Amino acid sequence: MTESSAINRLAIAPTLEADNYRAKRTCEDLYKRALIGPIFYLLGCALILAIAGYQRQWPLLSALPIVAFLLLWVLRYRHRAPVPGSPTEKYAHWKRRQWLLLHLGSMVWGAVPAIVGWLEGSPDSAVMVAVISTVAFGTAASQAFAMHPPQARITMLALMMPTAIVYVSPRLDLASTGITLFIYTFYLMANLKRSANEYAQQVETEIDLISSRAEVARVSLTDALTNLPNRLSYERAWAHTWHLAVRQRETLGLLVLDLDHFKQINDKYGHLGGDACLRHFADLLSLHVRRDSDIIARIGGEEFVVILPATTEDDASAMAEQLRTALMETPCRYEDAEISMTVSVGVGIVNLDADADPAATFSRVDLACYDAKGAGRNCVMAAKPILPARNLRQGHATLP
Repeated sequence: MTESSAINRLAIAPTLEADNYRAKRTCEDLYKRALIGPIFYLLGCALILAIAGYQRQWPLLSALPIVAFLLLWVLRYRHRAPVPGSPTEKYAHWKRRQWLLLHLGSMVWGAVPAIVGWLEGSPDSAVMVAVISTVAFGTAASQAFAMHPPQARITMLALMMPTAIVYVSPRLDLASTGITLFIYTFYLMANLKRSANEYAQQVETEIDLISSRAEVARVSLTDALTNLPNRLSYERAWAHTWHLAVRQRETLGLLVLDLDHFKQINDKYGHLGGDACLRHFADLLSLHVRRDSDIIARIGGEEFVVILPATTEDDASAMAEQLRTALMETPCRYEDAEISMTVSVGVGIVNLDADADPAATFSRVDLACYDAKGAGRNCVMAAKPILPARNLRQGHATLP
């Protein structure tokens, strides 16, 4: 999931997407951090073998942990985290398998220093390298796998306890080392809670940041009065749907709607009354334009647009007439008054052969709305197939 997609999805469904983000984040971290372990296990094992010389005495047995760590790395590498947006259950299933691989690697390493100590019997160079490596791996596990403390504790116990238990055996001269490992293991397990809290706080901070940016993005693309998409949102949506329609050679309808004599409403009822009328018209549009693919936006003071993908000109005209009639028959109630309104509508579809860009299509439909007002208002006018030259002479405003 990219950051921009995370922002958009959190703006739509914040709770659900926050949970999905947590699952995605922990799985991705677990995958990346799990790849490092087998490499260092292999290097530590190779160093111990070189110091102790076991490869000369038992070449086949000495090769077993090397092969095991290589195989573990391949298995962890191939066990990739689910793709962003996967169901939560899929993330949970992946984690169970990933932790199984992590515990398996910890157990294999845990056996290495235990066997070395049993064979050497005293704190020589091979034993010290094994112990130092074990301490380092346990410390790394307490930090790297803090996203899931219960499983991280199992990993640390598998890494360190076999060695500690073997070293306190009376047969060996390693009791003090074994006791130290016991103490350090429980210190790491106690300290794991702090690491887990820090990791959780980091993830929550990221979610809060993305949520804040999502809210800013939502506000910047929403008209505060009507809660419809605003002009900026329209421009992005129109450009996208226009190019998609042209590329796929599909029909795309557009309505430009301008409330009639709106200044008179403001003068008579005040700006609060005008605001009530704008909200009333926005609600009416939302009530009648119901397809998920359709887009309604407020692009000016009393000017609105409706984008109608996969819509013929006849269907777009029928929709425009329906909206015009519905507004005329449904006055806005404001305080004790019923405010009657009408709307002039320009309607058209993308001319796949003549429209050079989204602005050209909008200009034709906007000009049709302008002509509807000139024809007496409260009517629907169809856009001309080609943008008239007089549109350029009059300098009529266009939007992309």
